[in-house]
Amino acid sequence: MKALAPYSWLPSLRISAAYLALVVGSGFATGQEAMQFFVAHGWQSFSIAFITLLLLGYTAQALMRAGRRHNLRTNESVFRYYCGHHLGTALTWYTMIMIIAVAAVMFGGVGATLSQAYGIPEEIGAAAIALLVVATLLLGLRGILGLLGFMGPILIVLTIAITGTALFQNHDHLNLGISRADTTTVLTATPYWFFSGFLYVGLTLPGMASFLPQVGATINNDRAIGRVAIVGPTTAMLTMLLVSASLLANFDLVNKEQVPIMALASSVMPTYGSIFAVVIVLGIFTTVTPLLWSVCSRFSDEAEPAYRFIVVSLTSIAFLGATVLPFGELLNLIYPSIGYVGLSILACMILTDIRALVAR
Repeated sequence: MKALAPYSWLPSLRISAAYLALVVGSGFATGQEAMQFFVAHGWQSFSIAFITLLLLGYTAQALMRAGRRHNLRTNESVFRYYCGHHLGTALTWYTMIMIIAVAAVMFGGVGATLSQAYGIPEEIGAAAIALLVVATLLLGLRGILGLLGFMGPILIVLTIAITGTALFQNHDHLNLGISRADTTTVLTATPYWFFSGFLYVGLTLPGMASFLPQVGATINNDRAIGRVAIVGPTTAMLTMLLVSASLLANFDLVNKEQVPIMALASSVMPTYGSIFAVVIVLGIFTTVTPLLWSVCSRFSDEAEPAYRFIVVSLTSIAFLGATVLPFGELLNLIYPSIGYVGLSILACMILTDIRALVAR
């Protein structure tokens, strides 16, 4: 891919938009990530968001910088660079397996969303997104980046619009929602609020480490990387704060929902609630596609016939996984386990960067 211009803000903003689209995902777009990592901890949600912002900014900058300076073109080269040959190889295979599991969660998110909005059987909704992902994967990395850069800002703006409106309408219930979250049994990724931010970043790392270094290898200088590392994570966390506050202000409405944000949309405007289901599906699509691409491209070049076979096979496996458990339970089972492995990657990244600083 052609390298990005060194001093233009436009390429940096385009990559920031792609970063946002990757972060949105099924858990973010549906509200389940916000519920399990942030809202479940009540008022401490805001402290969690601050911790998460700092770590997301660091990991985005470090991964893109390493990709640019060391020309890291595969997730295996990234993990070996940070974690050594043996652990890096093990993490490569674990990450690829977990990306398929995450794809299953996201396909399940589409099924749950379309079922809640339109009464469509969950299997049909999951099958529809699987077919759309296959078609997009066949476009290759350039086509995927183009779609992400276009759709990311749209998804964030629409999410801000619906959650901002719901928060404005019920802002006087925010303290009540915080109190209810502290006293109600809620599915949570971890019972320890301070650890939740670290676990959330750990959750993002296997996917980010498979994608961002390859993007960083197309950027000409660290200044552009710094812009992306500021704009992308900051926008993502400000949006997450708004989503969390809105869910807290409407806690009793969303607590038992598989797709909390759609319940918010329906409360703001019943007709818009069903329309917003499409926004959620697009948010899921923009995350699952690059994640699956990172696995498919590991085994075959995009131009090879084998690439098409791998795309269809891995997407089919993810679709079958989506039919195993309800969406919320599937997310609660898979995401925290990925987060713990991601924390080991984060530790390796920090140690590697410290050694590099000491060696200078």
